[in-house]
Amino acid sequence: MRKVLISILLASAAASPALAERPDPSDREQAREDRQQAREDRQSAREEHNSSARSESNSRPEPRNFEPRPQPVERVQVQQVQPAYERQGHANFDGRANSAAIQREQQLQADRAERAGERTERVQQLRDNRELRQSARAEPRVFHTRPPVVSNVPRPGTQPPLRVERNRAPVQWSSNWRNNSRYDWQDHRRHHRSLFHLGFYFDPFGWGYNPYQIGWRMWPSYYSNRYWINDPWYYRLPYAPPGTQWVRYYDDAILVDTWSGQVVDVIYNFFW
Repeated sequence: MRKVLISILLASAAASPALAERPDPSDREQAREDRQQAREDRQSAREEHNSSARSESNSRPEPRNFEPRPQPVERVQVQQVQPAYERQGHANFDGRANSAAIQREQQLQADRAERAGERTERVQQLRDNRELRQSARAEPRVFHTRPPVVSNVPRPGTQPPLRVERNRAPVQWSSNWRNNSRYDWQDHRRHHRSLFHLGFYFDPFGWGYNPYQIGWRMWPSYYSNRYWINDPWYYRLPYAPPGTQWVRYYDDAILVDTWSGQVVDVIYNFFW
């Protein structure tokens, strides 16, 4: 019996601390509220500290060498100011400017049309003069069978005396070159008419056109170097043999003996 009582006492003594350690629900709720209150107190204390720090920084005086940070400059839109004379009569000003520009353009167009008409008229006049000159020209080698009169002084319708030199060989020349297709100057002129248009011919004596025949003699002024055809192949003519020279006489191409002035060959109406 004594043993039973002792075991019961020991069991009760071991159970009593466990019962004492078990927390009460009301105590847990109180502890939770205390922790929440502590967090709120810490948060309020932190906010007060931040506010006090900001107020101290604002009230602190700026240092003497402090350079303020440059602020961004706002772009200001500039309004264009219209001149007073344009504000007073804007419509009249634009109207005058437009009318003046239109008048200038019309004047330019009129000048262009006038110049174009003058060019057309000038070209037509040149064509008419050329056709008239060619129609009034005497037919060569048909009606002029009598040779010019020999004279020691240049006069219209005359030729210089014949120069004779015993040791000088006659010029060797044949007109068969006309049968060679290489020297088809007519076809060359059809394709290149501008090459044969040499313009005005200056007559050294002013006698006018008189067609020359082969064998007749020309005065030296008519076959001076200012009338030479320096490149006969340019016009599809055969090259002149030594002692001769192709020359231009009005619209004719003449091969002349430069020593005696005698005509060796002639092509009528070669130029135009």
